Amino acid sequence: MDNRRIGIGVAVVVGLVVLFFVGKYLFTNKDEKTDQAKIEKEKSEASARQVAQLVHQACRYADSMGIDTSRYTLSADVAHNEEVLADVMMEIRYGKKPSRMAFNGLKETVDSNWSAKAEPSSLAALTTFTPYKQLVGHYNRIRKQGTGNPALADSLRLIRQTLNFYRYVNRFDPDQFVLVNIPAGELNVFDRSGKRLLPMQVISGKPDKMTPCMTTYIQDIVMYPYWNVPKNIALEEMLPRMKRDLSYIYNQNLQILDEKEHEVDPEEIDWESLSETNFPYRVRQASGCENSLGLLKFNLANPLAIYLHDTNSRDLFTSTKDHWRSHGCVRVQKPVELANLVLGANTFDAAFMNKCLIDQKPRTLPIPKKFPVFITYNIADVDASGKLHFYKDVYSLAK
Repeated sequence: MDNRRIGIGVAVVVGLVVLFFVGKYLFTNKDEKTDQAKIEKEKSEASARQVAQLVHQACRYADSMGIDTSRYTLSADVAHNEEVLADVMMEIRYGKKPSRMAFNGLKETVDSNWSAKAEPSSLAALTTFTPYKQLVGHYNRIRKQGTGNPALADSLRLIRQTLNFYRYVNRFDPDQFVLVNIPAGELNVFDRSGKRLLPMQVISGKPDKMTPCMTTYIQDIVMYPYWNVPKNIALEEMLPRMKRDLSYIYNQNLQILDEKEHEVDPEEIDWESLSETNFPYRVRQASGCENSLGLLKFNLANPLAIYLHDTNSRDLFTSTKDHWRSHGCVRVQKPVELANLVLGANTFDAAFMNKCLIDQKPRTLPIPKKFPVFITYNIADVDASGKLHFYKDVYSLAK
């Protein structure tokens, strides 16, 4: 009996001891879980605050670069805010595709992982292109004058468009590139730093034959090119003159080709039977000093039949301020210098343009590598001295 009581007592004591330690463990574990949850919550909140702070920093910088940051809004979702941060950073570096681009022929080399590694504090290192830096300075100077003035607001809008274009160029990472700015009537060759290697005037399309904006590259250069007359020009402008007087064909050094590319004698054509809907020929202007393309043609990769070329009317660069009078292609003021730069060698001398060699056939010159070309419509831009200009809206596209 005594042994039984002793056993029961021992069992009770052991049970109480076990219960005590189990209870202590449960309470301790609960406290630890509570503390751990609290720590995790604090870490999460700290991370959310840090992301939000980085977004604010990036947006402040983007705003000073002429980027509309009202599109970037924060939320309670940290993942969303991280996406916002990445988007802001990518726009600061690469911009947005300009709305007027009719053709994109250059391959983008965007580093999609860059935003995950970069810090907003390092963004200033991106602003190395001189015209871009100068334009940013003008933007912030004008912005300080106030936003209530409609004229100032319009100026800021035009500057923002050009700033975005310069950021967009970063998508292609060119060592050197040709930039044709239609409203300025200018062509510049830039290097990475923004140095102007070869500034010159250009003549581009008239308002009813607008030169399209594009990203492309020079494929090759043609010496003594033919001018393959576009069909609409041949039918609308040339055909009535040819029907009126065959001497127009000879005076313009034109060739009439049949569907087999054989030259046809104009005297043997029944001109009265021809019309805009019945013209089974192609018109080509023979090569030479009187050719409308001049002596050098720069073939651009694009489906719009747009290219850069010399001209047989070089006096237009000095005799008139109307630099928008072509059918869409771009006449360049310094074709020899441009060809030598693109070819990377002094292939042509200054006398080349004055040699009027006859009976020359077109000759294609390959270039060492694709040379990027941007044809754009920037109304607001800086000149070589850094002075801000607002060029004439020749195509009425800025309204």
